[in-house]
Amino acid sequence: MYFKRLEMHGFKSFADPVVIEFHEGITCVVGPNGSGKSNISDAIRWVLGEQSPKALRGGKMEEVIFAGTASRKSRGMAEVVLVIDNSSGILNVDYNEVAITRRMYRSGESEYLINNNPCRLRDIRELIMDTGIGVDGYSLIGQGKIADIVSTKPESRREIFEEAAGVVMYKNRRSDAEKKLESTSANLERVDDIVSEIESRIGQLKDDSEKAKEFVNLRDKYKDLEINLILRNIANLEKNSDIYKTDIAGFEAEISKVKEESEELINRYEELTSRRELLDKLSDETRDKIMDAVQRINSAISEGKLSEQRLVGIENESNIINSDIVSINERKLAEEEMLTNVCDDFDYLSKELESASLKLNEKITRYNELASQQAEKLAEADDGKRKVFELHNRVSASESESKGYENLKKTLLRRREELEALRDENSEADRQISDSLSGNLQEIEESEDKAEKLRAKLSELETSIAKTSQNIKDKEEQLARERLEAGRIQTRLHTIEEMESNYEGYNLGVRSLMKKNLSGIRGVTAELMEVPKGYELAVETAMGASLQNVICESDDDAKCAVKFLKENRVGRITFLPITSIRAGKQSINDKIKDDKGFVGMAVDIVKFDKELANIYSYLLGRVAIVKDMDSAIRLSKISQGLRFVTPEGEIVNASGAITGGAYKNKSANLLERKAEIGDLEKGLKAYNLSIDKMVEELSKLKARQTDEREMFNDLSSDFREADLNLNRLKSLVESEKIRAEEQSKSLKRVESELAEIDKQTKEADELILKLNNQAEKLQNEIKKIQSNTETVLREIDSIKAETDKASEGVTKHRISLNEIETRLENSEAEKSKIKRRLEAMESQLNDKLEALDKLKLEKDLLLNSRDNKEVLEIFEREKLELESNLAEVSEDRQTVITQLQEFDEKQKLALDKLNGLRDNKYQLDLKISKSEAQLESLKEKLWDEFEISYAQAMDFQKEDFVYSQAIKEERRIKSRMRELGDVNIGAIAEYEQVSERYEFLTSQRNDINAAKEELIKIISDMDKTIRRRFKDNFDKVVVNFEEIFKSLFGGGYAELRLEDENNPLTSGIEIIAQPPGKKLQNINLMSGGEKTMTAIALMFAVLKTKPTPFCILDEVEAALDDSNIDRFAEYLKNFKEIQFTLVTHQKATMEHADVLYGVTMPEHGISKLLSLRLGDDFDIE
Repeated sequence: MYFKRLEMHGFKSFADPVVIEFHEGITCVVGPNGSGKSNISDAIRWVLGEQSPKALRGGKMEEVIFAGTASRKSRGMAEVVLVIDNSSGILNVDYNEVAITRRMYRSGESEYLINNNPCRLRDIRELIMDTGIGVDGYSLIGQGKIADIVSTKPESRREIFEEAAGVVMYKNRRSDAEKKLESTSANLERVDDIVSEIESRIGQLKDDSEKAKEFVNLRDKYKDLEINLILRNIANLEKNSDIYKTDIAGFEAEISKVKEESEELINRYEELTSRRELLDKLSDETRDKIMDAVQRINSAISEGKLSEQRLVGIENESNIINSDIVSINERKLAEEEMLTNVCDDFDYLSKELESASLKLNEKITRYNELASQQAEKLAEADDGKRKVFELHNRVSASESESKGYENLKKTLLRRREELEALRDENSEADRQISDSLSGNLQEIEESEDKAEKLRAKLSELETSIAKTSQNIKDKEEQLARERLEAGRIQTRLHTIEEMESNYEGYNLGVRSLMKKNLSGIRGVTAELMEVPKGYELAVETAMGASLQNVICESDDDAKCAVKFLKENRVGRITFLPITSIRAGKQSINDKIKDDKGFVGMAVDIVKFDKELANIYSYLLGRVAIVKDMDSAIRLSKISQGLRFVTPEGEIVNASGAITGGAYKNKSANLLERKAEIGDLEKGLKAYNLSIDKMVEELSKLKARQTDEREMFNDLSSDFREADLNLNRLKSLVESEKIRAEEQSKSLKRVESELAEIDKQTKEADELILKLNNQAEKLQNEIKKIQSNTETVLREIDSIKAETDKASEGVTKHRISLNEIETRLENSEAEKSKIKRRLEAMESQLNDKLEALDKLKLEKDLLLNSRDNKEVLEIFEREKLELESNLAEVSEDRQTVITQLQEFDEKQKLALDKLNGLRDNKYQLDLKISKSEAQLESLKEKLWDEFEISYAQAMDFQKEDFVYSQAIKEERRIKSRMRELGDVNIGAIAEYEQVSERYEFLTSQRNDINAAKEELIKIISDMDKTIRRRFKDNFDKVVVNFEEIFKSLFGGGYAELRLEDENNPLTSGIEIIAQPPGKKLQNINLMSGGEKTMTAIALMFAVLKTKPTPFCILDEVEAALDDSNIDRFAEYLKNFKEIQFTLVTHQKATMEHADVLYGVTMPEHGISKLLSLRLGDDFDIE
């Protein structure tokens, strides 16, 4: 590894781009004083990360940027690029060439790049750490710094030895670890405080949570019980409603039955009533006939004409009976026809019965045949099954043997699965560890980046807070200034208002009079009018002393005021009584009005109360305001007695007299004072508004400052957590590496066992295959028999289907036969009914014929009778017969009346029963309505209390629900809930959150403790490493220093010694040197040259112990004489592997150089570079 080139642009005096190529051997940079040659070594130091402006020979870092000259503008940026050849791989990057770049802008911003990739200063420092080429190492010796190696305190000399020993990185890491340990301890303390605070709360929260959980559990149980109780009540109500509805249906059926009975009674009653009416009619007719018979008898006795009348009656009766006979015969014919049809149906059904019986016998015969076939096939199928069973036994024997091997195989496979699962687990665990390791490494990088970003944000926020604080300070200062100005205006306003109220500026008489407050006094003319801004001087000049005139109400008021003035002898005043002053309006010439210089009449410009118009017209009615003196003079020549006044107070009278100049007296500022009051009030208002606005802005800024500080605190907390997390991750990474190694070993063991299992599995597969082939042959024979058996079974199924069909046919024909028999029986019954009706008709016909014969006999008797005696006897017999009929009818009538009375009583009982049934039904309807209302109420209760519908409530229903036990349990729950008292339901969630946070923080505390222990271990290990490496390297440097010291001094004695051998980590390093021929003495008493040579000897001793690829020496030999310079330069050649770059004035040094660079300053303030390689001509770059 060596320097290839150095590129500079805008760095210090190198305004233009400069490239320095470095070569092997010794390169010398020479030039006159002030030419800028040391800027080259400063550039190398700066690009490698130097942060001290003093080390760069400056006051502040911005000074490294070219500042410009009289003829050159300054640069806005300084850039240095150092290209290093890394073929040897000393730098821990995968590049053969590494370009380190640093830029700085005048804004103060800096950029660092490695191979044009942005990076951090820390990345550059870590890159070159322990290589000896750092800014604090021994490869960069700045101007005048060589003697400091030996002149500094023993404790300060450690840096060069630590760099040589390669422990700087370990020390930095140890320092980082100590900082992390400190931060971890602080975090642990903070976490302990938080955990303690949570522990003080979590106990009570746990009790409250358990209480709340019990309450919630009881509430849920109560809800469950209450819902089931409601559902049970609903079920009971629905059950009762169903019972009520069933009872109602029964009542309705009974009511219907009673109604039918009642209707039947009514129909029967009506029939009896009709019968009674018929009997009444028959009785009346019979009585009438008796009366007729009596009259005929009487008439026959008296007149002897009885026979003729009776013959007419007999003829009529005969006609009626004949008509009845015709009707009966017609009905008889219809019944006989119906009887014939019924007999035909009977014969048809008899034949159908015989046919159906024959078909049934056929079906039974077919069914028996099919049943016999089915039995034969079943026997054949059973034989096939027996053979299959025997073959299955043989298959089972083969399979049993195979199963043993299968079990062995399953065991092997199960073990294989276990091993594969274990292998997968190990692989997955290995992958997870790898992923986790990668993720943790990535997370470490992200955490570092996050911490860096948080650090940057904190820095930005600090800047913002400072800026906000400055803004607050500026605003407060501005607010103080404005408040001061507002106070000044307020004071001025108060002073002027006080002057106004005291009438300062007015004469003594006016002041005395206005302070007296006499009645009728309105005020002074100056204060009772309002003059527009800009016209105060014009009006004051025009009015003159009349500004102090006093306006009063009347002449009497004026007299009283004058009397006051006289009595007090305080002066004279002109009074203007409102009731007395008269003033006409002055007409204005149109030429004046239209003139461009004319502004207006003063009385029109001034504002005042209307009732004072005469007063101000009197005072200002003849005064015109014009723009300037020229206008006043011009208009005065055409005016009609007007006075013209300009805004500057110049007056041109109607007579032509001109008044002007400086007019100043007591009344000169009266109107201006009023105007100033107005201006001051406006100004004060504006300042107050501005102050209010600033107060609001200041409030916002302070709120912003508070927010920024809170944000800063939050970010600080985040930063501490990120740093804590980073330490935890680093600890995890180490443990994951150990786990990864263990997983690898376990994986190898699993793979070996898997190979053995594969071998055993293969052998088992071969035996299983053999047994399976044997079983397969048997299975084929079984299949063949089973196939035949299945064919038989299918035939059986087919026969069974036919048998079932035949059985169904038998059943169907039996049903048909039963139906025919039933119809035949019905036909026989109908035939008997018709015969009975025919017999009744035959009896009625015989009765009618018999009656007809009697009438014929009676007619014959009457025709054959020749005397009244026989006729009377006939009439007497007829009368007796009618009376006998009447007695029978009366008896029948009485029987009907008795029956009607009985039916009437039954009707009343039926009606009472019907009403009773209806009342019972009504009561049940009421119960159903009440049940329905209770059902609706219970369902509403489900929604109101639990916000669930009846359908949803059914999901809560329990089958083993016991009502009485539920009532007791509900009472117990209510009692317990009352005992719990006030319950904080939120305590459950709060306890879970606090508990979760407590567990997290406890885990974090454990992690922090583990991280702390790990950090302590890391620090301890680093201390051991640092001590070992430092001591080993120090011993080598001691030996080399003694040797080189003697070589450079040509003898003498030198020694390096630790001040505290027991504590090499912090011990100072003491240098003991004794040049030849001198006594051993304190190194600080040595001459400058001796100190320099001693320091060079020490530097060479370190380089020999741990050589660096390159070394920059800036005028280290300046204090040496020529002989010592020769020894110094000669000794440089011993380090052939080191690339030396020397900034020097010494010719002796230059003589040993391989390459010379000359730095000149041809233009003031601008460095130029010349290079010379031995044997080459000069070349200007």
